Amino acid sequence: MIATGIGSLPGTDMRGSVAAMAEIFDELIPLPELPARGVSGQMVGRATALLVDLPVDHGPGGWRLADATDHAARSARSLLRNDLDDLEEVLADEEATVKITVAGPLTLATGLHMRAGESILADSSALNDVTASLAEGISQLLTELRRRMPRVTWTMQIDEPAAPAVLAGSIPTQSGLYRHPAMEATTATRLWQTVVSSCEEVSAGLHCCGHPIPWAPAGKAGFTTMWCEITDAVSLDSAAQWVESGGRLGMGVVDTMTIDQVPPVDRLIDRVLWLARRTQVDPTLLRAGVLSPACGLAGWFRQSAAEVCRTVRRAADLVDEQLDRAG
Repeated sequence: MIATGIGSLPGTDMRGSVAAMAEIFDELIPLPELPARGVSGQMVGRATALLVDLPVDHGPGGWRLADATDHAARSARSLLRNDLDDLEEVLADEEATVKITVAGPLTLATGLHMRAGESILADSSALNDVTASLAEGISQLLTELRRRMPRVTWTMQIDEPAAPAVLAGSIPTQSGLYRHPAMEATTATRLWQTVVSSCEEVSAGLHCCGHPIPWAPAGKAGFTTMWCEITDAVSLDSAAQWVESGGRLGMGVVDTMTIDQVPPVDRLIDRVLWLARRTQVDPTLLRAGVLSPACGLAGWFRQSAAEVCRTVRRAADLVDEQLDRAG
């Protein structure tokens, strides 16, 4: 089993963070997010940097569609360009497999607003336009990455932490008095299909740290990996069905909400073995998965975050033998 990172890291030094990720997770190198750099470097900011022909700005109410880009939007694009420069320099023309993370259309819809201030969730036409623009931006990004780093194999991680709330109808309107209607699962599938199609031959996985995880819509959309936290809240039947139907499982085995507490390797292995016992799937199917921390390392100290990543890597090196015994 291999290991990788899943989301944000502490600090503002992207080059140092990429170098650390490349050293620890050499089989699947994640390009992290560094929220400490400000709104332009956070999840929604990075996604807005990819939008094609849709200017945005950032004001008191957050990100919104605009007539022209402002400093925050230009900064988001600049940070993304610099991140790619840092990645290219760290890789130094070596062969590698790299995972790029981008916010998905449902989560972007909760963090991006129309000019009047309401979330684009309130306007299906705007939602479709933003999704199409995001998809075009991802396509252009992958084209640039292939040109700049032709020896790299790319994978995409589409972050959708807001998906459960969007699908449940629990996202508040601008006034806070009401909730946006629950999105139909078929609509989510259609939006995700637009994004997955833009990835072309690059495999795309969905990362959802909320519950319930939208297993069925994600599978219909064409995602090949589901990244989720392995806790008691995970749907065991759905997880079993996912891997038995050929899907890859990204297993977040570290509770990052317990700040700076690095668990022992054995505890991480036990989480995988617990999943194997409870789902009763063929252990070889789980061996095809990927171990990671849960998302949320940005609130940790840098040394602790690095150590928990190394612990996940050690667990991945050892868990296959334990799965074989369990089988």
